[in-house]
Amino acid sequence: MRPLLITVGSRGDVQPYLALARGLLAAGHRPLLAAPRRFEALVAGHGVEFAPLNDEMLTLRDSAKGQGVRAAITAARSVKPMLRRLLDDQATLAAGRADVVIHHPKSLGGPYIAEKLGVPAVAGLLLPLYLPTSAFSSPILPVRVPRALNRASWRITSAVELPYRSAVRAWRSAALGLEGGLRTVTSLVAEGGVLHAWSPHVLPAPDDWPAAAHPTGFWTLPPDDGWTPPERLARFLDEGEPPVYVGFGSSVGDAPEALAATVVEAVRLSGRRAVLATGWGALRPGAETDGVMVIEEAPHDWLLPRVAAAVHHGGVGTVAAAVRAGVPQIVRPFMGDQPFWAARLHRLGVAPAPLAGRLTAEHLAAAIESAARLAPAARVLAGRVAAEDGVATAVARIAEHAASHT
Repeated sequence: MRPLLITVGSRGDVQPYLALARGLLAAGHRPLLAAPRRFEALVAGHGVEFAPLNDEMLTLRDSAKGQGVRAAITAARSVKPMLRRLLDDQATLAAGRADVVIHHPKSLGGPYIAEKLGVPAVAGLLLPLYLPTSAFSSPILPVRVPRALNRASWRITSAVELPYRSAVRAWRSAALGLEGGLRTVTSLVAEGGVLHAWSPHVLPAPDDWPAAAHPTGFWTLPPDDGWTPPERLARFLDEGEPPVYVGFGSSVGDAPEALAATVVEAVRLSGRRAVLATGWGALRPGAETDGVMVIEEAPHDWLLPRVAAAVHHGGVGTVAAAVRAGVPQIVRPFMGDQPFWAARLHRLGVAPAPLAGRLTAEHLAAAIESAARLAPAARVLAGRVAAEDGVATAVARIAEHAASHT
């Protein structure tokens, strides 16, 4: 089988697809992974065939790093010509051969490449996005709604596509030569099927989803045994009790210095040590203080098993890494699906209530103390998730799906 995998976004969007490609390769298939060109070395290190995609939007994002919300909005206004170049790179994939296309929704072009090739398309989803349910509202809805409106709330997914629809329509016609009206990604996914790449122990399938949509388990790479921590980080971890990890990933805020000061004060009030990861700029600490180590980033699969708790933004990649590490979590959501995962972790008993609204040092310190009492539940959940093989389950479903369309 020749599976074509298309993903766009940050490392958190690429790494699960790389794990899936590795699984397909190990099963005797010949996957091609198309992803932003900056990840070529990462993919090559795992022996997976790679097709580079334009990554100007990631470069633009990096240029706004740490500049706050206003800079992020300004950067977003420059996206349209970059989007066309990204789609054009995807169009070149239609010149090759594929038996099935597995696409990240951020790619925008994935289902239309499958349409051009005449092969089935499967959406590989890291969060619930396209299949409505009455069990819970859409995770990307900015507010929670009464249960009676849960199913209706999923219509927001089509609205998210609206800003890009005209560009995709023009590209589909000009670059792929496809005629007829443009069908939305939402309708194409409903027809082609999905792979839900999270653990059923974290979020089980609701009763009104078909069996084929049940979550496979997380798609994870094996630990990177070749990564060596900076000496100062390794020494800090060895010098005392496991610290608290604090990092907000690619989230941004208007006052990164104030947020960092709040975090440092909360750590002091809790009587604990901490590792602060500055990430994309939501945290901008000043000089290091006693008991606080500042880094830009470190592999979660290496670092999180060495900490006492993880304070983060609620992105599903960090959620998954912390669940696997068996550490309690404290979530300060910023946007998107982050409040959904924060509420879910709290319901599972591995995180205190989400930290919404204005964050104070006192509230965060209290949450850190509450989280410490949840460590046994976090270890139990980690054991259950460790028994899953999400990649193997996904590989089997892809093979079944491709076979059913031949």
